[in-house]
Amino acid sequence: MCDCCFYNLFVLKTLLRLKQSFFLRCCIGLDFQCVPSEKVVAVHGSIGMASCESCGSSVNFDEFCDNVKRNIKDIYNQDQEAPKESSPILCPTCKKPTVKPSTVLFGSSLPSRFFELSEDDTRSADLLIVAGTSLVVSPANFLVSMVPDFTLRVIVNLQPVGQHLGLDYGPYSKRDFFASGNCDEIFLDLICHLGWFDYVQEFVNELPEQSRLLVEDRMRDIKEKLNL
Repeated sequence: MCDCCFYNLFVLKTLLRLKQSFFLRCCIGLDFQCVPSEKVVAVHGSIGMASCESCGSSVNFDEFCDNVKRNIKDIYNQDQEAPKESSPILCPTCKKPTVKPSTVLFGSSLPSRFFELSEDDTRSADLLIVAGTSLVVSPANFLVSMVPDFTLRVIVNLQPVGQHLGLDYGPYSKRDFFASGNCDEIFLDLICHLGWFDYVQEFVNELPEQSRLLVEDRMRDIKEKLNL
């Protein structure tokens, strides 16, 4: 999945009006830059947070980043101010050197927040959007099976996925829709249909290059259709 700027914008413009959460399976931390943290369920954790593996205490993320710069050597030799040798980052609560980004390691349990909210949120969902995933990793992939029978399910991906979970993209399907393509392109299309394109243009110069080029191409298409 690409940087998904428009996916995050879509989430931001819709979830603020709804009670449902945004279940995110990747750990890259971009979610907290765009979406309020109380709306995010980081299924596999996030590098945008830090905690202690020993006692489970949360650690102030800004302080953790400062400690990384001060205590951890730069193996790529890009930071001239980095120490020559690493020293432990101690947990403020238990004093053990086990502070790390709050990502879920292989074999570890998922955050309790996932199990607490997945059942509550899926029970009343009218629409489930799944973007940029193979739907093969459990238990996050079972969200598509947890929603009620009346819930519409939209899958945004480069190829159809989830048939083993009961997703049906056939011509007679009444609830499942497959949107084939790049996530940013698909969600930009959706944003345009919802009348939010003017909002995107307000910060086009702040977007990553790939997303900015998509917006500029769309602006040219609109002007050509209007003969401007």
